[in-house]
Order: sequence, then C-alpha cells, then structure tokens
Amino acid sequence: MKFLVKLVGISMILVALYNVWVVIDVPPPDKVLASSAVDSNSIVSAGVDSGKGNLLGIQPVLQPIHYANKVTLRENLRSYLKAAKLRGYLNPKTVVVFPEYIGSWLVAMEQKSSVYEKADLTDAMTAVITANLFKFAVAYFSTPDGVTEKDKYAAFAMKAKQIANAYHEIFSELASEFKVTIVAGSVVLPEPSINEMGKLKISRGKLYNTSAVYSPEGKLQSPLVKKIFPINDEAGFTASGDPTQVPVFNTPSGKLAVLVCADSWYPAAYAKLGTDIKMIAVPSLGAVDSVWNAPWNGYNGFKAPDDVDTLDYKKITEGEAWQKYSMGPRANNVDIPFGLNVFFTGNMWGKKAEGRVLVLDKNDLSVLPATTNSGRIVNLWLH
Repeated sequence: MKFLVKLVGISMILVALYNVWVVIDVPPPDKVLASSAVDSNSIVSAGVDSGKGNLLGIQPVLQPIHYANKVTLRENLRSYLKAAKLRGYLNPKTVVVFPEYIGSWLVAMEQKSSVYEKADLTDAMTAVITANLFKFAVAYFSTPDGVTEKDKYAAFAMKAKQIANAYHEIFSELASEFKVTIVAGSVVLPEPSINEMGKLKISRGKLYNTSAVYSPEGKLQSPLVKKIFPINDEAGFTASGDPTQVPVFNTPSGKLAVLVCADSWYPAAYAKLGTDIKMIAVPSLGAVDSVWNAPWNGYNGFKAPDDVDTLDYKKITEGEAWQKYSMGPRANNVDIPFGLNVFFTGNMWGKKAEGRVLVLDKNDLSVLPATTNSGRIVNLWLH
C-alpha cells in the first residue's frame, strides 16, 4: 500500500514538472509580433469601383513565428487589411478571401521558442507533440475507423478546441473591425459545427478541412464548408465533406459560393450551388514552381470527371491544368462571373508554398505569378 501511495505521489510530481516544463520559454505575444511583408508593388487591382462591391484576396507570406499565438497571427493578418483599407479596397460590400490551411498551423501555437526556429517540419511537429504528449495519446488511441495516418490525425485533434477558439476569434474580430465579409481560408477540425451561441464548435470524430465565412458583423455564417474531395496527401487523416452541402452565402454584394481547393475541379461540387451566384471564392494551398511547371499527372485523390481529356496527362503542366479544369471554366459553366482562387504562401519549417492567385473576371481568367518573399493583396472590382 505504501509503495502504491509513493508511486502515485511520484507520478503527480512528474506530471507537475512536465506541466511546468512545457510552458517554459513560451514567447509572450508582445515578444513575437511579426510585421507583414506586403509592399506597394505587391498590391494588384483590376477594374474600377462601380459601387457593386469587390473580391479581395489576402495572401500573407507566413512563417512559423506567425503562429506563436493568436495575437501574433491576428495582427499579421490585420496589417494586410489595414493596407487594403488605405488603398480604398474595403467597404461594406467587400468579400475578403484568405488561403487554405491558414488556420491549421495554429496547432503550433503557444509552444517553446525553439519550435519556431526549427528548419524541418518533422522536427517541429515532434516537439509540439512532445509538449502535448497526453493529449496526443488520447487522440491517437481514439482515432475513428478508416483513418490510416493516426499520427497526423492525433496531431490536429489533440489541440482542436484551442485551434477552433483561436481561429474563430481571429476572423470574427477582423470581420467585425473592418466591416467586411471574410472567407477565412480553412482549418482542419474534428466534426466542426456552429453552436447555439454562433461560435465554432468541435466534437470527437473525423477531421474535416473546413472553411468558415464571417459576416461584416463578425458572425459565423452557416453552413461550414467541408472539403468534399481531399487529395491523396489529406485522405489518410481527413474525411470527405457531404457532396450535397450548399456552400452559398448571402453577402451585401450578392450571392457568394465557397469551394475548398480541389473541390473547384469537380462539377459535382458546383451541382448544389443554385442560380444567381455572383462570385466564387476558392482558398487553396500553393505549389512550388517545380510542381506548377511540371507535367500534369492527372486528378489527385478521386476519379477524373467525364469531361476531362485524359490525353492531357503528362502533356500539359500542372499550372495549365488549373486553368483548364478548375475555378475558371467550371464557374463559367454554371454562370458565375467573378472569382478568386487564393493560394497559401510562405515557408513553414522548410515546406515552401509559392502562392499564386487565379482571377476570374467574367470570361477572362488570369494567373498572378508565384510570390514567396512578399505578401500580396489582390483586388477585383465587381461590375
């Protein structure tokens, strides 16, 4: 009995020491506020203000330090919105679009300073998991059926509540402050939903790559948009969203459709959008030049739609395939005249994403080149 009591006591001491250790050297918000890298040469605008509103792509160049805490990420994104406001690009009819996965890296928030300095993603995530070992173990051993990459699942699930709260607060506050509609990129969360208080809620279960839309009052709008067609790199730890979802939102400038990245390649994702859609927003994850300019290998994760010319495989580049089979032509096919496809950019522990922006202005689809060292603001006036 005495041995058992001693063992419990030692265990409690070890747990206490562990809890102290994990918070040592966690940088406070005022020590890591990182300024944005946008400059006047990285602000692009198309068309003229006719009073009908605008789509505004915000493409921050992100690094691990921006995810040290909620305040640092919010203030970084806020600096881009302030720059857009100075240019006259923000008004009650503005729809702001952020990139895919912009919220998911919050998994690294409030970690030791050394985490943000690591050069390798695996090393960084190992450090994050070590600092959240108990939560990781619980998530790992409660992985839902069908998940083949339990480590990735657990890494996102272990801090899901913290991630959801920070993501919601950041984008709700920004939408309310600047009085604009915000398509908040995307975030990976387990069974996300909207609770009775209008806040983002999570439950145990499958992970979904999810985009949320916030009104100019900062209110979370229904529905949450869950990615329907995860690519191969996501399929091992995220689930497919409901193909019958209707990701359409009423905004002051008209009806807005939102599709997450690869969904923009599939006619099935457009089937439930209905009519009179004014614009479409597509948050995406950027590809490096070596991928964008390489021969296209075909559809990733799911069977190609019937209208895809398989002779294009290896004959056109990945970039050319984005222009031929994604938002531009598919939005036009369902009479959506305007759109922005905004790609994530930055260097997250050695994983570089070279962001581009696809701009749909009625029948004209243009591609803005990659950006890696400077954030970018892309404005499209509706007409």
